[in-house]
Amino acid sequence: MTSTTAKRLLLIFALVNICLAACAQTGKPQTDRELKGMGMVIEYKLAKGARPKTGVSAISDAGNETFSTAILTPTGGGTSSFGGGTKMSFPRWVRVTWREGPGIDMDFKRGGWIGGTIIGDYTVEVLSRIPPDVFRYVTAAPGRVIVLKFRLKDDGVLFAWAVQETSANGHAWVYKMTGGDF
Repeated sequence: MTSTTAKRLLLIFALVNICLAACAQTGKPQTDRELKGMGMVIEYKLAKGARPKTGVSAISDAGNETFSTAILTPTGGGTSSFGGGTKMSFPRWVRVTWREGPGIDMDFKRGGWIGGTIIGDYTVEVLSRIPPDVFRYVTAAPGRVIVLKFRLKDDGVLFAWAVQETSANGHAWVYKMTGGDF
């Protein structure tokens, strides 16, 4: 076998492996590599009837800030989006905390809130609660993302998910494949 033939075979082998790896990602992501770069939208609000929360922080298992706010009121809330090109990994779980008392402040060096007393501390399973069919659907076509929805109660955190995609005419967002606590 000549050196050129060996190089061609090695190149073909490498390309086939890349294609097989791409095809293998058809279900729920499991490895750290598979969890990175999936587009997602994070939506957070107070649950109906819940009291306002201060120093709210949500950190994923990978240490990523999923959402954070100084104060969350019944008329407040937020939405964050992370595109498919990001290095932020899809969360396996998210730890949500909130605080009360004097001295609550932003820690600009490390991120997150400091001071006061943590009065709400809940870990929410995320990845394990979303069926593999949802990930297959999202990765089957461009323009689809998973929406992770968090509702903070006085005694816990509710979690739901949905798939968001563009409408047929491309002028609106539609939701499909919903599930979770609400």
